[in-house]
Amino acid sequence: MADRDVYPDECLMKHIFTTNQPKSTSIFLQDWNECVFKAEFPKDPQSDYTTCVVRIESEDEKPKNFRMVAAMEQIAATIIPDHVPKTLQVGKAANAQGRMFHFSVVEIVEGDLLEDVWQLMSADEQSNVVIELVEAVQRLHSVRLSDNMAQEVLRKMLREDGEELQPFLETPGVFGGPHTGVLNDGHELLYSIMGKRKLKKSSFCTMDAVNDSQDVRIQSSFEDMGSMVINNSDISKWAGESVLCHNDLTPRNLILKSRSSADGKSNYKLAGIIDWEMAGFYPPSYELGLQDTYFCADRHVSFYLLLKEHMKKIVPRSSSQIALVQANALIYESQQRKLSNGTNISSHIRKRVMENSKLTWDNDPYVGWTRSSQDGPPLDYSSAAFQKLEDDLVEEMLARRKLKAELKSTAVTVIA
Repeated sequence: MADRDVYPDECLMKHIFTTNQPKSTSIFLQDWNECVFKAEFPKDPQSDYTTCVVRIESEDEKPKNFRMVAAMEQIAATIIPDHVPKTLQVGKAANAQGRMFHFSVVEIVEGDLLEDVWQLMSADEQSNVVIELVEAVQRLHSVRLSDNMAQEVLRKMLREDGEELQPFLETPGVFGGPHTGVLNDGHELLYSIMGKRKLKKSSFCTMDAVNDSQDVRIQSSFEDMGSMVINNSDISKWAGESVLCHNDLTPRNLILKSRSSADGKSNYKLAGIIDWEMAGFYPPSYELGLQDTYFCADRHVSFYLLLKEHMKKIVPRSSSQIALVQANALIYESQQRKLSNGTNISSHIRKRVMENSKLTWDNDPYVGWTRSSQDGPPLDYSSAAFQKLEDDLVEEMLARRKLKAELKSTAVTVIA
């Protein structure tokens, strides 16, 4: 452990757990500003704690709106209690050096990450798990920020020092969540999407008002990707269409539990949806479109294809929802094209996976990336194969950078 890494010292633990102390801790993640660890407690019927996950993050860093995340997770837990871990505690605590940290304590969900067991599952099991997940998402989409239950959870969090939640209670028509902040209108959502994709040294698309109207034109820097105009009448509907979304439905955030069937075979079921830091109230097509930005960060292309196949059925096909999916895609795909023209590793991994999987963009924006059934089952990567793909691309990019530097040096020498 590096000397400067955050760790759960005795002072922090006494602040977080004021009565009973855990019998053991196991660190999952650790750096100078953050630590995530498992805390196990002795069995005690009088205690609320058994085994839990604790996240601590330095107050020096921009906080991740711990209370807002906890509020979104608690609202979700009310709707799908079998799939959302209970948040036990959120607060602030100091370590032995007096450094302040935000912390959260959440029930642990026992099981396997979908990422680790997807390839061990039968096609029927995979389909059943995705159907179960989408049914849970559909129940979340039934919740609106104005609902009494959601407002009550937010009020409770606010009483416990959750200043960032105040606008959700006091300002009609707002939406959003921890990763965008509170949004006052649909234009703010568009600018948030654009801002998160912005590159420091280059442009990949522009977004401007159309003449003197509040309509918005998004123009890709790549001629073949074109442009689109979103009418203000559609943009103005997004706040009213917003529902509770998780927004990060990736294999690393889904926990499965294996249960033995009558014939002795294992049968995987959805046990938990974790990592609610991107959750909030957004149009459902926003969550649908985000899936197109995730699929190559994980190695299971078949999961992406299956999830999109079922998710598209639960998202309304209004003009406003379709426009948001198209805007998300135009901005993100333009950014990825720009990055892949350079030496950005993640964009090249995405491009290589798409090529190997023979993916093409469907005419239906709700489908996203797809492949012909004539090409057979999609290619899923083992952990080792995906790591090799990444290592090979890193080597290629380093060689490309080296060659570019040598050519530049040669050109300077010739000029001199």
